[in-house]
Amino acid sequence: MEHMVIAELERQKELLSGKLKAEYGLGEEASLDICRILEDSLSQMIQLMKEGKNAHEKFFSDIILNSVDAIIGIDNEHKIFLWNKGAENIFGYEKMEVVGKDFTILIPDSLIQKGEREFLINEILNEGSLAGYETERLTKDGRILKVSLSRFPVFNEQKEMIGSVGIIRDMTEIKKLERELREKENLALIGEVVSSIAHSLSNPLNIISGNADYLLLDRTEGDKEYEELKTIIDETSRITKSIRHLLNFSRPIQVNKEPNDLNEIIEGIIASSKFLAAGKKVTIKKSLDSKLKPFGFDRNEIEEVILNIVTNAVQAIVSEGEVKIKTSKDNGAVKIEISDNGPGIPKENLAKIFLPFFSSKEYGKGTGLGLSIAMRIIKEHSGELTVRSQVGKGTAFSISLPVTN
Repeated sequence: MEHMVIAELERQKELLSGKLKAEYGLGEEASLDICRILEDSLSQMIQLMKEGKNAHEKFFSDIILNSVDAIIGIDNEHKIFLWNKGAENIFGYEKMEVVGKDFTILIPDSLIQKGEREFLINEILNEGSLAGYETERLTKDGRILKVSLSRFPVFNEQKEMIGSVGIIRDMTEIKKLERELREKENLALIGEVVSSIAHSLSNPLNIISGNADYLLLDRTEGDKEYEELKTIIDETSRITKSIRHLLNFSRPIQVNKEPNDLNEIIEGIIASSKFLAAGKKVTIKKSLDSKLKPFGFDRNEIEEVILNIVTNAVQAIVSEGEVKIKTSKDNGAVKIEISDNGPGIPKENLAKIFLPFFSSKEYGKGTGLGLSIAMRIIKEHSGELTVRSQVGKGTAFSISLPVTN
């Protein structure tokens, strides 16, 4: 291309020189000087245009390559050919690891089975573009990200589609914050409703329970009304306890961190565990780190968490089984593991057990708030609460608390 431009320039110089001589009577030297001046001016203009174009292209190239969002180019065979820094940071793949591979490397299997690959391809072909599509994507290390995806086709000068470009924004943290905000708004609403209900029910419940207690004084086990009165007292106590749980759940948790002996608290829970077994043969084994020193946490709150999980473990065992409690310290955090060899938790329920009001227990055996409150308490301590379980083999809860004095 460049040699063609130079040849055309030489031809135009000859035509101009001849015209200057013929029409204006200029000599050879004068006409050549004018041609050289015009050539220099034209060369400078071309150079400026080149530099401007290069700077313009570099500007947009830098925007694409260094964008914090993932910008991914896909050809007509649905293979990746463009992979910017944002894509590297979000998904963990280096450019050479993904170039030439099908873009489904980023789509979770569950979405592929639902037809997401075909949906994305058809959306570009039929609709021309896709904007703000919320979905999930898979990272190199197996994490699932919540993302917002926009995609549009790319055409050549002949208006032929040569591929498409996808812009992916990681929305995981934003979605998490939105979920937490909704939870707080729901808690505030629950608090208002429950407070109103508790105020309306407390006096009638106290009257019912008090009268039943009074009547029970004149009855002995085996009397006609004894069981009915006992049932009234038990049920009113259950309702009162449920309302108290709701009130505690809807209120903000105030953590008061002071140095406490975690092993001592666990020893106390184990000592009282015989009242939890309710006739079942449940053995509680402990493996407590003797080198564990007192550290800062809210005694009442952490005691409630451990007691709740131990109670659940004991209740999960049908007739005979074992619960283990272990403490240890690792990398500046104290870890507590509570495991049982009960029936385990079905996989579909594992993601739900920390949700408010979810319970697999039979009616009247729980409010479904215990583990949700436990999760809130651990988060307020800047710790972690996780669970793993296998049906038929048991369940293990792990608590990690940062060590503060």
